[in-house]
Amino acid sequence: MADPYTYMNYSYSSGIKPTLVESYLQRKALKNVTPNLRYLDDADMVDQPLNNGKSVTMFRYTELPAITKPLYEGVTPDGQQLTETAFSVMTKPYGGYMPYTDELDLFHVDKKTDAIAERLNRQAALSIDTVGRDQICAGLNVMYPGAVTSRASLTSSNIMTYAIVKKVVRNLKKKGAQPFADGFFHAKIDHDTYYDLTQDSHWEDANKYQDKTREKAYELGVLYKVKFFEVDNGKIFENETYLYGSKEYLTASANFDATNRIMTVSDSISVDEARELTGKMVYVQYTKNETAYKTPMCIEKVWPDSGKILFRWVPASSVTDEWVTTQALKVVPSGGAANGDEVHASIIYGQHAYGLVKLGGGKGKPNIRIIVKPLGSSGSDDPLDQRGTIGWKVKHFACAVIQDDFICRVEHGVSA
Repeated sequence: MADPYTYMNYSYSSGIKPTLVESYLQRKALKNVTPNLRYLDDADMVDQPLNNGKSVTMFRYTELPAITKPLYEGVTPDGQQLTETAFSVMTKPYGGYMPYTDELDLFHVDKKTDAIAERLNRQAALSIDTVGRDQICAGLNVMYPGAVTSRASLTSSNIMTYAIVKKVVRNLKKKGAQPFADGFFHAKIDHDTYYDLTQDSHWEDANKYQDKTREKAYELGVLYKVKFFEVDNGKIFENETYLYGSKEYLTASANFDATNRIMTVSDSISVDEARELTGKMVYVQYTKNETAYKTPMCIEKVWPDSGKILFRWVPASSVTDEWVTTQALKVVPSGGAANGDEVHASIIYGQHAYGLVKLGGGKGKPNIRIIVKPLGSSGSDDPLDQRGTIGWKVKHFACAVIQDDFICRVEHGVSA
């Protein structure tokens, strides 16, 4: 995928000349919105149709099976149908701003102008990448190091190793995931995980004679057909108290509708709360024989008027058969590991694993606007022309896992 951060559009209110400062902010954007934030690399680009509301439809396609029956002489075989599963992804706006006073002269470049431009551009890039990261790390295909079988039993000693990398690659291959054009699956790991993984003797053996310059930025090395890339804002799961605001959980009011992937809750959900919940990674929890069980899920859509929650996908019926209201079925926040330890999430994936909505701006790059409101643009609210703002805004953004079988999230601890 082309670099998703490079282009920004600039919007100036009347009353300020877009001359020196405009050119300066443009140069700062091109230079500073591409820090070490790589989660959106390798995404499939999805068009956001005009007049499509606040969502975009993505599709998961089923691979065609092998044909072992020979053709009959002179007989045309039946045609085949493309099997697909559609799901909705909500696009959301994001943005932030920084005020300035008349002591900052926007007609001239000084240290404060420089600081504002750099931090706003880096914040915009970090925000886009982090929102995308959370969606990419919200799949059902998850594995753990060693003999660990769930996040609840994970500890800081269960670190990323060569052994789990091999298991993940086997898992991806068996499910039909394809490596990239460079011949490798790709992985995103944070700094702590890189520290642990490079202590493994297999890493040293695999990378001893590798080209240290690397062919792509932030490329660390290869291990068992996986090419690793380092990210600054790695995903970490921690113990959470609230789903949103001060809401600790949502309670199911009816048995789970597995056919339609819908749960109905008795709680009141506002429009803004529904927007916050959409795309969020949560746990579905139930109690059986006084033991609480949790299943990680991703919310696709929420209808605030009816309390219905649509999940992007559901686990096997052996799990959902247990989701009944008589067992105190709830939606609760996803949490950390045993003893409150942080859970680090590394992702290993193949082609067409996740998608990103095109935001325009040319060559598939997000259309991020820098908006300058000059001194006095607030009218009578700023009678002495003392206050203005510089901000950034993304009108709509969305990212989601498309093929859950083609991406695996490894949840693990890290050493001190």
